[in-house]
Amino acid sequence: MILRNFAVFEGIDGTGTTTQLREMERRFVSRGKKAWFTAEPTDGETGKLIRRLLSGERRVHPDTMAHLFAADRCEHVYGAGGIEEHLSAGMAVFSDRYVFSSLAYQGSTGDTELPASLNRGFPLPEYLFFFEIDAALSMERIRSRGGSAEIYEKESFQRVVQERYREVVGRFEEQEPGMRIVRIDATRPIEEIAEKIWSIVSELPKM
Repeated sequence: MILRNFAVFEGIDGTGTTTQLREMERRFVSRGKKAWFTAEPTDGETGKLIRRLLSGERRVHPDTMAHLFAADRCEHVYGAGGIEEHLSAGMAVFSDRYVFSSLAYQGSTGDTELPASLNRGFPLPEYLFFFEIDAALSMERIRSRGGSAEIYEKESFQRVVQERYREVVGRFEEQEPGMRIVRIDATRPIEEIAEKIWSIVSELPKM
């Protein structure tokens, strides 16, 4: 199932998905257009727990993380004030990460089949923007921010995840022609990337 007017930004850490989400929000707000901007993990209780675990506060089994992400996503899509509710209200919805992150990240740890099983029933976005960058450069960006690194923010792991992402996106390109997949060169200037995305989504929501 494809959710119309739903767009997702995906890529390894440091690709600039959050920056572009904020840029799209600025553009939509300045034009008075109806859109909701969100992210995973969410600000809900499960999402907050995931963020603490990502910080390294405590360690859990990789399969536990896969289940937590799926639970957070279920509430994100179907819960009160979630994605489906905003779409039903006639809004476009943009999310920084979604199903594809679980398939790439949790699919690179623990039981590789579990993330696919847990996420198989979730609807797909109309637009998937896949941000690509070399892991070494993405880690340079992360280090330049300062602060503590999250548990996945290691170059060797990000390289594994990048390959997994490419496999996942390639598979969806073959199997889901109803979902538009746009590959983004994340090394390009922020404004150039924003213009490319805006040229595709500026007319959303389409009724």
